[in-house]
Amino acid sequence: MSNPLPYYKVLREQYPVYYIEKYDTFVFSRFEDIRELLSQGDNVFIASEQTLPSPEHLQTVRHFGEMTELPMDPLPRSSNLGSPWYEEFRHAQIKPLRPNGVAGFEGLVQDLANERLDLLLPARRFDLTRDYGGMVSSAVVCHLFGLPKARAPEVLNLVNALTASNPDKGGVDLGRLVEDIVRYIQPAIETRRDAGADGSVPLVDGMINYRLMGRALTMREVSMQLVSVFVGATETVPKVAAAGLLELSRHPDALAQVRCDLSGNVPKAVEEILRYCAPAQWFARTAHKATVVAGQRINPGQRVMVLFGSAARDDREFERPNDFIWNRDIPRVLSFGFGQHHCVGLHLARLELRVLITEFLRRASRFNFDMTQAVRQPSSFQWGWNSLTVETD
Repeated sequence: MSNPLPYYKVLREQYPVYYIEKYDTFVFSRFEDIRELLSQGDNVFIASEQTLPSPEHLQTVRHFGEMTELPMDPLPRSSNLGSPWYEEFRHAQIKPLRPNGVAGFEGLVQDLANERLDLLLPARRFDLTRDYGGMVSSAVVCHLFGLPKARAPEVLNLVNALTASNPDKGGVDLGRLVEDIVRYIQPAIETRRDAGADGSVPLVDGMINYRLMGRALTMREVSMQLVSVFVGATETVPKVAAAGLLELSRHPDALAQVRCDLSGNVPKAVEEILRYCAPAQWFARTAHKATVVAGQRINPGQRVMVLFGSAARDDREFERPNDFIWNRDIPRVLSFGFGQHHCVGLHLARLELRVLITEFLRRASRFNFDMTQAVRQPSSFQWGWNSLTVETD
């Protein structure tokens, strides 16, 4: 994971469907094959064993024959469920994350970005990942959850601590992550319930007002359904924004072209930045029905892993995939997944990236990176910069 790209190339060229016997898992590395796999509906593939299962789990837990559905009481996390439950829970919380809802966030994100830049630019040296993007994204999360903006630093610290992983053991401690996040957000959710959940905090209120077969969810159940949004909306955007600005700084001609028309060119550059810099490298699913993908039969109980990081560098889909081309035409994308479980926050992520990059380029006339201070923490599933020190004039 210190540099996965050469391994991805070998997989795509020689082992496009790679079987790991001790995990009973098929690994897919080509763009089209991953798209074919994620296109399958009818609950063929479900993340019923988590999206990031540990090697220990994969090696010790084996399934033979038909898979059974997860019990619905108490309610598990919706990300581990198939249709129709997954869609129902997604619908209950998605209102502020739809395009119309996200459009209303633009002024908020611009204000947050400029508040940070007002503080950071006079220092002429700061951590672009944490001090800029991280603080903005965590403040947006506070807004989504009805938390005071002043709690943004502790939200960022909590998520960064919980998503750190041990590359030898693999994965993240999902049990601890979920429990710690639930413990943190549940008081805010109880406050919304006690206040009447009138829809003014729609992400939370939608889940409080949802009824599962006639019953209200417990506040713990509501909290568990919102963990993915809490973590994903805090952690990912800052890494992508910082890495994207790093790539622009490495390509002065591209940076100059983008600067010529920030409002017109940054949105296009964001799509290439997402392809080139998205940190999440893979996710897993478990087959609940027999199927065939890329000519490979997969039986119920077997697992699949899709390598999004490899798909983004597949020369069958992208010309010169290892080059950063800011205005590349990208008709198809896997940066936010595909199919049933595509990222619920994709519209908000694009908005935040556009604003973070636009406002930084608008206000920082010249900048460079001190790569001696750059940090890429060990991870079994992410390949992104946890810290990028930028120097501005």
